[in-house]
Amino acid sequence: MEIKIDYDKCTGCRKCVDACNYSVLEFLDDVPVVAAPGKCASCLKCVKVCPVDAITVE
Repeated sequence: MEIKIDYDKCTGCRKCVDACNYSVLEFLDDVPVVAAPGKCASCLKCVKVCPVDAITVE
């Protein structure tokens, strides 16, 4: 599984980072980054809370 963030769409709202219960995403330099992809439980909370559809999980 791969978590992708479209930085052209991302507004830096932090909703995805706050929604992740597994600390997969972290905020760095005003943008979310995938810090621990192996911890992802495929719950898709990050995808659902993103207001601009900048996150995809494949």
